[in-house]
Amino acid sequence: MEITAQVLKELELFNRGRTSDKGVYLISMATEYRPYYALWREFPSPHSYLFVRTLGVTLDAASARAFSMLQNCNVRLETADNAQFESYYGALDDLMPFGKYKGKHLAEIYYVDPSYMLWLANKFEPTNPRYERVVELAKRFAVVHFELTVRKPRIASVSHFVGTVGETLKDLQVTVLNVRLQVDTYKPDFFVDQNVLAADRDGNRFTFLVKARARSLTPNALSCRSRQIQPQEFLHLLSAKVMSQYESHGVRYTRLGYVKLA
Repeated sequence: MEITAQVLKELELFNRGRTSDKGVYLISMATEYRPYYALWREFPSPHSYLFVRTLGVTLDAASARAFSMLQNCNVRLETADNAQFESYYGALDDLMPFGKYKGKHLAEIYYVDPSYMLWLANKFEPTNPRYERVVELAKRFAVVHFELTVRKPRIASVSHFVGTVGETLKDLQVTVLNVRLQVDTYKPDFFVDQNVLAADRDGNRFTFLVKARARSLTPNALSCRSRQIQPQEFLHLLSAKVMSQYESHGVRYTRLGYVKLA
């Protein structure tokens, strides 16, 4: 399956500040017989692959989901041919041999009940040699759980302040990392703005509001006249004024105002 230039560009941006010292995450490419993309974790010592979950049936959707899942992770994300995982698809050593999830694959258990997997990794003491492999794999899922859920400030350590307060920046190309709806409290009706977190190709972080184009019927939805901003979307900012600069948890942010989108 061909990797599009757009996805490669998004991967390059996503991987800034991330390392492969302790292995990588991999998106396995879809094939005729396995028509879905999946997320794997590669461990270097001893070398092995851990199936985490399926991602989607299109590369764009799969990469977007992977970016979202790994936003707190400082491990690189790459793509891989599905052929290198074939021997793992038929393996039975990841089947739960006891308990309420007996007969389920560990990846299935982690998906529905991660706390059970953490119990296996940290509290369960195997009394049968057959269970030792289960505990070993559970410990790897515990690593994945930590990487996916615990915020790590140094991911964005490459971020720098851009411009100076009061300066007008022009022709900024950024990728949206997160979008949060925000009601304009200075207006009597529901004018729902979009609070955007974005990064440029060098990893510098920006925050700015995309103002509502019209009133909404509810504080939980955009007006039908507003342009909806999506995570992983590329935005061209024709101009924006630097309103302030601040640092939070070791990450530097440039707050923009008077933003004009292309």
